[in-house]
Amino acid sequence: MPKPKARKRTPASNSRKRSITKSAAFWSRLSRQEPNNAEMTLFGIMCYLGLSYKYTGNGQFILSGMCPDFIHLTDRKIIEMYGERWHLPQEEEERITLFARSDYQTLIVWSKELAPTGRAKLYKRLLDFDALPNVKSTTS
Repeated sequence: MPKPKARKRTPASNSRKRSITKSAAFWSRLSRQEPNNAEMTLFGIMCYLGLSYKYTGNGQFILSGMCPDFIHLTDRKIIEMYGERWHLPQEEEERITLFARSDYQTLIVWSKELAPTGRAKLYKRLLDFDALPNVKSTTS
């Protein structure tokens, strides 16, 4: 019996190209365990300002079926990081209302606010939000 000829191997990248679809990118974003660059920047700013918020964007805290990005459990405050690519402006009020039903105050920070030129304004917004009284303590 004659031996079969050895087939010439081509690199895997040439023979099978993997196409990345939006759904693959979407699911990989959902399964991430670490903050993205914008969330890391915001977290660094909050640490610089001495604000004690915990990153929960990895799914370790779910409230009303949603996963907030940063939470302060004792003061019942949430800070959400919104990117213009992923969120629409009308979603802002919907999220604030949703978390308010569970007695959480919510601040939405848009990624464009992280620009170095607008940081002073962002610092003020974060500090003013942190200084707000707790919703539970004012209603009791």
